[in-house]
Amino acid sequence: MKSNRLKDLIKTQNSKISFEEYRIRYATERFLLRLQDSEYKDNVVIKGGFLLGTIFKIEQRTTKDLDTSLRDIEVDRKNITEMLETISDIDLNDNVKFELLKLVDSQQNHVYAGFRAKLKMNFSDENSNICFDLDLGVGDKITPSAQITEIPLLFNEKNEKQETLAIYAYPLETTLAEKAEIVLDLGVKNSRMKDFYDIHLILNSPNETSSVKLYEAFENTWNFRHKDKIIDEELFEDWFFIIDEISSSKEINGKYWKNYTLDREYTQSLEFSDIMHQFKEYLTELHNVYRKITQRKI
Repeated sequence: MKSNRLKDLIKTQNSKISFEEYRIRYATERFLLRLQDSEYKDNVVIKGGFLLGTIFKIEQRTTKDLDTSLRDIEVDRKNITEMLETISDIDLNDNVKFELLKLVDSQQNHVYAGFRAKLKMNFSDENSNICFDLDLGVGDKITPSAQITEIPLLFNEKNEKQETLAIYAYPLETTLAEKAEIVLDLGVKNSRMKDFYDIHLILNSPNETSSVKLYEAFENTWNFRHKDKIIDEELFEDWFFIIDEISSSKEINGKYWKNYTLDREYTQSLEFSDIMHQFKEYLTELHNVYRKITQRKI
């Protein structure tokens, strides 16, 4: 697609996300199509805002970067560079080319490893480009397993039909587990209201899953990120206290959440207290499974 054609398509979109966010969405789609056709398609699993935005059809939830998790690949700078350059070199005859600008270590809180890449998509024969960031996490266990997910493209190269791509993605159980871990770990220090909104989205998803699967996903995520904090009754007691603290925080409820909803129409009918009530029910569900497992071991 040519740059001017993309501009025209963006103008027809009926949404409140920015022009630049649409451009990044297009670049992300083009990169993922190359991943789909590459030898690394089984090694990269997408997650985060891009995935949730496509699953729940909320364009505004799409982020300016792409979150992924790596698996079954030797993780070092040389291999990751080779992987990204190989994917970038794939020619889909779509008038764009990718370039790896930078790759840096992004180990979070000295707990789990990862890389952050800056990629540039150039329009062929045009003085126009789009840059976006790609996060590559390492180590998190995906429970029950990564699954091939079909994602409709927002920008089609072929006008006559809806194009899609099919790539490995996080199951909702692990997405919820990672969001829950962040909320319980940060407590009232968390100013990332998107975490709470994402929890609301997943807990209200029509896709049913068992309490046992939810617990397994949470346990695997927590144990990987907190090797010094074993899940027990005392920890559950701490978590319930943290939930009550967050729920009663005037700064979170009256400031952070209010500001988050100002320019996001899809959140404005939601009450923060309702989200926290539902999150507490989810934690209670995990607690019940934990107790049953513990009783069997006695």
